[in-house]
Amino acid sequence: MADTIKCPNCGSNLKFDPESQKLVCDFCGATFDPSLFEDKVTELTADEAQVKAQQPEAPEMETAAPETVQTQPAEEVSTEVSEAIGPSEQAQSGAPDPNQGDQVEFICNACGARVVTDKNTSATFCAFCGSPALVGQRLTNEFKPQYMIPFKVSRKKAEAAFMKWAGGGKWTPFGFVSKQNITKLTGLYVPFWLFNIKSYIDVEASAEDVSYSGEYRTTRYYSVTRKGEVEWKNIPLDGETRIDDKLMEAIEPFEFDKLIPYDYNYIPGFYADRYDQDAQTLAKRATDRGIAGMDAVIKDSIGKKYDHHRITKNRSTITSMAANYALLPVWFMAYKYHNKMYYFAMNGQTGEVAGKVPVSTVKKTGFFFIALAIAAVIARLILGIFMRGIWG
Repeated sequence: MADTIKCPNCGSNLKFDPESQKLVCDFCGATFDPSLFEDKVTELTADEAQVKAQQPEAPEMETAAPETVQTQPAEEVSTEVSEAIGPSEQAQSGAPDPNQGDQVEFICNACGARVVTDKNTSATFCAFCGSPALVGQRLTNEFKPQYMIPFKVSRKKAEAAFMKWAGGGKWTPFGFVSKQNITKLTGLYVPFWLFNIKSYIDVEASAEDVSYSGEYRTTRYYSVTRKGEVEWKNIPLDGETRIDDKLMEAIEPFEFDKLIPYDYNYIPGFYADRYDQDAQTLAKRATDRGIAGMDAVIKDSIGKKYDHHRITKNRSTITSMAANYALLPVWFMAYKYHNKMYYFAMNGQTGEVAGKVPVSTVKKTGFFFIALAIAAVIARLILGIFMRGIWG
């Protein structure tokens, strides 16, 4: 049975409110601090044997084999992934799961209706009574996040931001910014792996400084070295294949000083997914971002001090890499226009937005003909003035 959090006063279902950071009851109006509720998810079925069968085995921590990655073309950076912490593929499969299909049924404990969800969805809503349903068992064992950031941007603010963002497009189709589309906006806790990367910078470069005095130009040449340790914490990579990676990167950064230990009491009222890509699967992407970070550090350190520089040797290396599993808040919308999918996302903590709006062929065609008509009028006026000048 799908789990919910009940109001201690009236027994109705509670929902998490981003603005107040409280659990609220829509029926009696009561509010509660999420920390007052025990952080324990009720099992979904009464059959103890079935519950145990559904739970995956405890994950085995696995160390990734060393990997060497080089930047191209001139500045070579050898990078070793000495450690990428995350469940192995064997651990991810776990014990046999009776719900092997893409859709799984659960029973709503508010009205008794059957709730059909995707196999990776960890929180949803009952289609009959609207109650939030936590599929809590899916966030246990290796799928239980270590950390989370609760939603801070309310649905009302997210809707207003979408209206402003979509309405600002010059070629946005008529009627696209509508109440019908607004209803598709979904508050989703997206599964992320937060990578902690340590590296050692070791480069040699030749640099030049150019100065002028009257007609003379003076060039000074330098041999430059840079060595030292650099560390990045909480580089977020989403672990959900259905969500566009670039869209998630576009709504960064998150304020990771607001991370809290995972607490399911912040989920009611929102959707949540569990990951289908583990940390080791994402290690290559994390390595690429680490290399890009090292290149940026080198460029910033040398490029800002000298007029010109050229890297002659680059022995910079990623020395270690580890990852933690967290749920991060995202307001998400997927919509179809002329048989093509478009996506909008908003950082549910900071309000940063990203996405792509469709282009209206009607607007573009109309603008073309209006511009053509205006050009014809201007040409006619100029021609009239010219002809009057000739004939006096």
